Amino acid sequence: MTEKLIWDEWAQRVYLTWLARDIRYAQVALLEIRQRAGQTPPDPLVWIPLETFLMFSAKVSKMLKPVGLDNNRPKNAGSKQDAYDRRKYRGERLRAILDVDDASPVLDRKVRDSSEHFDERLDEWTGKHPRATAEEVETRGLPTFPPPPMRSVDNGSWVVEVAGETLDLGVIEIELRRILAKAMELESLATLEDPGLATLLAGLPPFPAELWLDAKTRRPHEDVRTGIDLQAATARQTEFDEAIARAIDAFAARDDQGTGEPTAGTSEIE
Repeated sequence: MTEKLIWDEWAQRVYLTWLARDIRYAQVALLEIRQRAGQTPPDPLVWIPLETFLMFSAKVSKMLKPVGLDNNRPKNAGSKQDAYDRRKYRGERLRAILDVDDASPVLDRKVRDSSEHFDERLDEWTGKHPRATAEEVETRGLPTFPPPPMRSVDNGSWVVEVAGETLDLGVIEIELRRILAKAMELESLATLEDPGLATLLAGLPPFPAELWLDAKTRRPHEDVRTGIDLQAATARQTEFDEAIARAIDAFAARDDQGTGEPTAGTSEIE
C-alpha cells in the first residue's frame, strides 16, 4: 500500500473539472445522435457521434471506477502497486462524493468494449461460421448460419446494441446529467461553459491558504519585521526620507526663482 494517498481540495478540483469536461463532450455527441438517428430514414453517419459518445462516457466511467479494480492487485510491488493504489483511491473518493453506486449505468462498459473490440467479434463470427458444401446445397441440408454481430440504434427506445450488448441512452443520459450537477455543486469551476478553460484553471499550482492576504498570521507572537535587518532597514529609510526632503527643497527653490521673471520657454500673460 502506498504510504500516503493524497486527496485535498486541489486534487478534487482537478478530477471534478476533467470529469465535467468529458460529460459535456458526451452530451454534445448524444445530441447529435438524436438528430441523426431521428431522421427518416436514420442517417447512417449516426455511428460517428455514437462512437464519440461511447468514448467520452467510457472516460467518465474509468474516472469513477478505473479499469482493473475487479481483479486482484498487481503481483509485482513497486511503481505498479503505487499506481494501482492511487487509481483505486481516486475512484473510491469520486464515487463517494458524487453518490455513484455499483448499479450506475455509467459504470457499465460492455457496449463500449463490444464496439471498441468489434474486430474480435468479427473474428469469432467468421472463424466459427460454417462453410456450406456443394453436396449440402444440392440436398438442401444447409447448416444453420449464426447471425452476424450487428450495430444498431433503436430511435424509438433509444437503445444501442453492439454485438449482443445493449445500452439505454436515455438512462445513461439522466445519470450523466445528475453526476454533472453534483460536480458543479461541489466545484465552482465545473460550472464554466468552456470545459477546456475550467481544466486549465484547475490545473494551476495551488497557493497555500496560509499565505492568502486575508489569512491570519501563523506566528502571532513574533514581530512582523522578524527576519529583517532592522538596522539596515532604518538606514535605508533615513536615506529615502533625506532624498525626499532634498527634492522638496529643490522644487521650493525653483518656485521662488520663478516669481520674479518668467522661466525659459514660457511667455508673459499681458
